[in-house]
Amino acid sequence: MKRSGFKRPTLERKRTVHQPIPMDQRRGCIAPVASAPAQAVEKDRPVRSKALLKAVASLPCMHCGAHGLTQAAHSNQACHGKGKSIKASDVFTAALCITCHAELDQGRKLTREQRIDMWANAWRNTVRALVQQGKWPADIQIPDIRIFH
Repeated sequence: MKRSGFKRPTLERKRTVHQPIPMDQRRGCIAPVASAPAQAVEKDRPVRSKALLKAVASLPCMHCGAHGLTQAAHSNQACHGKGKSIKASDVFTAALCITCHAELDQGRKLTREQRIDMWANAWRNTVRALVQQGKWPADIQIPDIRIFH
């Protein structure tokens, strides 16, 4: 194949020297440098208790009332300590049967608000039942079920 006689035009490129932007002219993309080192913040450690999980699983489903095959369903909300690959604290577990637990976590029938309400009602009923039956572990503080965020 023969090359054509046309040559590509050459472009002259200007070399520019970039100057750093002064701090007072920056618009929120870079945080200002702190004058003092940051203070370490103590993180809340989630409660982990096999005794509490067994007690929750021993109850009937707090949503549909089914007996047997009940599981401890952890909260899926960040306000209870849920994060990426981190379960919420064991204090925030509700007694749900396999079907209700699957519907809560993977189902498509409920909206987000309905899921939150379903879990919250089951959680309140779970805490009440454990306290009334004397199954709540003594070493774990009982949460205030009147306040739900």
